[in-house]
Order: sequence, then structure tokens, then C-alpha cells
Amino acid sequence: MSAYLIVNFDITDADGYREYQGVATPILHGGKLLVLDADSSKVEGEPGHQTVVIEYESREAAEAAYHGADYQAVIGKRHAATANRTAVIVDGFG
Repeated sequence: MSAYLIVNFDITDADGYREYQGVATPILHGGKLLVLDADSSKVEGEPGHQTVVIEYESREAAEAAYHGADYQAVIGKRHAATANRTAVIVDGFG
């Protein structure tokens, strides 16, 4: 069953975020980028403006990519360049 890593945040340092993208994109291997929206519409709560959705073949694959040593070594770059961060891994249907 597919699973999705959904991340939402506000970018506070555009240069730092671009640097993060350059090192993080290859690390999140096995995932398929479905959404990269820099101007998400707020309809409930206080989400950030940027939303990213990455599809993985399973929850295990999503968790392995996110919690893997390679990604954890660079996640601080995203944290330093963003605010109002939320990240979840969810199962898809079927």
C-alpha cells in the first residue's frame, strides 16, 4: 500500500532552503514527488505556505527514507530555513 510523506512549512531563508533541496532531493530516494506548492491555500488552522507530498511504495519505505541516517544528517538545513513545520507519514488506500 502506498504511503505519503506530507510536509508543510513557511520558508524563512530562501537561500538556505535551496541549499537543503540540493542535498535532500537525492536522499529521499524511492519516493515520487507529487506536490511542491509554494503558495498553499489555507482553509483551516495555521499551516505554512509551502506543501510537499512525496509518495512511497509503503509506510516502511517512507519511514526508512525520512528516518535514515543520510536524511537525518541534512534535515537540520530544512529546520534552519523554515518555520511552522509539520510533517506526517500517512497510508494511502488499497
